Amino acid sequence: MRLLRVPARLVTPRLILRTWRAEDRPAFTALNADPMVMEHIMGTPMSQAESDQLAERIDEHWQKRGYGLYAVELRSTGELAGFIGLHQHLAVPQEVEIGWRLSPNAWGRGLATEGAMAVRDLAYGQLRLRSLIAITVAANVRSVRVMEKLGMTYWRQVQFQEWQLTVYRGIPDAMTDTQSQARQEAR
Repeated sequence: MRLLRVPARLVTPRLILRTWRAEDRPAFTALNADPMVMEHIMGTPMSQAESDQLAERIDEHWQKRGYGLYAVELRSTGELAGFIGLHQHLAVPQEVEIGWRLSPNAWGRGLATEGAMAVRDLAYGQLRLRSLIAITVAANVRSVRVMEKLGMTYWRQVQFQEWQLTVYRGIPDAMTDTQSQARQEAR
């Protein structure tokens, strides 16, 4: 496996996508404990221990692969709003997934799409990935809509644990002409 390196920070018009800091843990725990956020992910809120384990897996992924899930900070307030980035999902480990999880106060404003477009452009540009996938459950229409805005199309269903997952796939040629205007800034 070759190590791919991405910038530690991406900036979009309304977001800062950056590597994680120790002080992000309380807000990350609160995000993962929110029943609305977790409805289509685990079905139930995460405990602090589960959230801490996820944070450790995110850190390990960055160390092992040179990319991962970015912490998402709102430029206007500095508030941690969730994450957006790249990783390997256990359901389809041979593929690179683009994923996001944002707090409800960030929903409905196009922030997931804005951040995901910046990450998509990075994946296809700098990393030269030939495809990306995104995974959700069919009932998560908000995430499906973001996938479609990224130029992704339905690929297949995958059974994973107790979940029937819907997998979308995108390739660079399928990118829409709404390229993100993210500026990459090395930290």
